[in-house]
Amino acid sequence: MNNIPKIIHQLWSEEERPLPEDLKILSETWKECHPDWSYEFWDNNRIKSFIKQYYPNYWDIYCSFQYNIQRWDAIRYLILDKIGGMYVDFDTECLASHNDLFKGKTCCFSMEPKEHGKRFGRELFFNNAMMTCVPGHPFMKKIVDTVFQYKKPDPNDLSRKNRVLEIFHTTGPLQIIKLYEEYPDKDSIYLIPSKYVSPFTANEVSLIRQGYESKELENKLDEAYSIHYFFNAWV
Repeated sequence: MNNIPKIIHQLWSEEERPLPEDLKILSETWKECHPDWSYEFWDNNRIKSFIKQYYPNYWDIYCSFQYNIQRWDAIRYLILDKIGGMYVDFDTECLASHNDLFKGKTCCFSMEPKEHGKRFGRELFFNNAMMTCVPGHPFMKKIVDTVFQYKKPDPNDLSRKNRVLEIFHTTGPLQIIKLYEEYPDKDSIYLIPSKYVSPFTANEVSLIRQGYESKELENKLDEAYSIHYFFNAWV
């Protein structure tokens, strides 16, 4: 069994705005907790060069996505497919090394709190904010193949007018969850329990940022390796 390469990938295109200072601080926690991992930062120029070099057949589709966030979703799949390692969103704080969490695994996705899935009427809900895999993992290839079949919506198609749902169903969580549910070899994919990587709901994060404290929230950190803050800057 191949091990997941010890490479942390983070991307911020800087096309819309520079990387905020608070996100830079969160990024440093990943480097501090993983001194044995290399770190790769992806900006717009590097992203474009990477696609043109390794996936030139996807360039036109990459440019055709309706929203920038779809491009930022799509590129993370390509990076993991080609290089492997761990992709993690900037709005995530690392508390401890994830080495033990990924041991013996070849492909991982982070679960969100159950409350988040209810919004979409789903029991199973995971995201693409933190993903790890070996290069060329068949499930990541399946995601790449599907995402890059994208067709820009017809302006008259009212079913694709909702921006958030359009993103979620084409390049985001609802797309990869659908592919997972259809995937025959689910045993090769580890869905990381939310208590390890997303201990707080978005509502709880909002309360914490306002200074709210409670023993109940504090206890949720007991088993946490990292915290996803769900800043959702793209929304």
